[in-house]
Amino acid sequence: MKTKPRCVVIAYDEDNNQIETCTVDRAAIEHLRAASMVMPWSIAEHGGKLDDEFARKLGGASLLLLAIQQPALKSYIAVTKEREDG
Repeated sequence: MKTKPRCVVIAYDEDNNQIETCTVDRAAIEHLRAASMVMPWSIAEHGGKLDDEFARKLGGASLLLLAIQQPALKSYIAVTKEREDG
């Protein structure tokens, strides 16, 4: 039996000072995705590997995006932003 596609939702619960992750049926939130800023992460552009470095970048970007709307989280974040050479 084929499983339904899922999404992972990451949230910051300010009241309990914790990060929450959950899986959600993709079809159930498709209307929310259509009205949201979507940041695609090409697997091919990362050498076809979902390795430690990919996970670090994805996790860091996720935390920084949360902190834009929930500034209370910002003081906890200690990730290095990728610098562009040039």
